[in-house]
Amino acid sequence: MKVVAQRGFTLVEVMIVVAVAAIIAMIAVPSYQEYVIRSKRAAARQVLMEGAQWLERNYTAHGCYDKATTPDCIGRTGSDIVPPAPLLRAPSEGRMSYSVTWSLTNSGQAFTLTATPCATAGNCPAGADVTFNDPACGVLSLTQTGARSSTAGNLATCWQR
Repeated sequence: MKVVAQRGFTLVEVMIVVAVAAIIAMIAVPSYQEYVIRSKRAAARQVLMEGAQWLERNYTAHGCYDKATTPDCIGRTGSDIVPPAPLLRAPSEGRMSYSVTWSLTNSGQAFTLTATPCATAGNCPAGADVTFNDPACGVLSLTQTGARSSTAGNLATCWQR
């Protein structure tokens, strides 16, 4: 009689593979989530910088941040500028994660741009990532002087990385 060798895996071998896969997932998933948050934060910083550049061009051309023509800036009359739609959301394309607000003050001589995660903004439209939150940095802000701030975390983490 010929003995046939059995092929396959034992239960112990299968459990070892499952345990190793679970350990790898425990390491990979939080790392991936942190990467996603950092990429969305980078998109918010980019939109804030683009908005500041847009306002600086207007200031250079007309003498104030909030009006669209030089006579309107001088006389403080006329309608206010209208920010381009891509500069009011971050990322500027795709699913919105941050709501960007513009605050023009001091008779058009100062501004503060603010990027607020949609989970705390309360004004993100349908289709936006309304669950997105950035616990490491919170709300990011940029002023006409180039001053950067965040409501949580340190500036090196929030603005350099």
